[in-house]
Amino acid sequence: MGKNSIVISLARIASLTLAATVASSCSHATESSQQAGSSTSRSTVPTSVSYPPLRSEWDVSGALTGNAKDFAQFAAETRADQYEFLNADSYSADLMNRYNARVDAADKTSRDAWQDWHTGVPVTGGLLMRAVDSTPTENGQRITVCEFNTPGVFDIVDGKLKLDSNKRVFGSGTMTVSSTTQPSAADSHASQTPRLLVISLKFGEDQDAAKRCEQAMPDPFTQTTPSPTAVTSQPK
Repeated sequence: MGKNSIVISLARIASLTLAATVASSCSHATESSQQAGSSTSRSTVPTSVSYPPLRSEWDVSGALTGNAKDFAQFAAETRADQYEFLNADSYSADLMNRYNARVDAADKTSRDAWQDWHTGVPVTGGLLMRAVDSTPTENGQRITVCEFNTPGVFDIVDGKLKLDSNKRVFGSGTMTVSSTTQPSAADSHASQTPRLLVISLKFGEDQDAAKRCEQAMPDPFTQTTPSPTAVTSQPK
């Protein structure tokens, strides 16, 4: 799943984030260096620029209070955790398990998902996950989660940055959060006491959610080019 996936999973991290969307992937630029045969014949040219992984921040609409706010916060934070795992420069079992402990088996992520995410154009910058409303359901609360292109997703092409999309709403969807003992994707056993768990995650399937996200955009809406983490010289 790649970064264009950010756009479509914007279909189930969408289809588990996966498989279909959100995507063009978040692989990151790596530093390369070549060893010259002789130190006396070396000349260097700056060619390698590293940028941090795409970051996902989250917040909750100020209109939400009490239980609804707690469920909405859990949803937005879980979505951000999913992106943090997928966008990490290296595979992290800890990040994977942290996310899987918050969702049911249907929305489990995996090492394969992380690898698939890193097969497209590298990106950097950041997205904002914002929970904008919470509606009671039979199983808990259905949360609208918006993915805003701020501070902005940037493609890394030949060491240069280009804003990936002019869209301000990168994705939108709903996540149903329940207080339940049912097993999570990280543990096939039921928990001893109820805790919050995402039992449904649907992105790119709800036009009404997209409209709600358009109305809930940050104001002012800012986009900032990220700074490189390192600029190195490559021996010639």
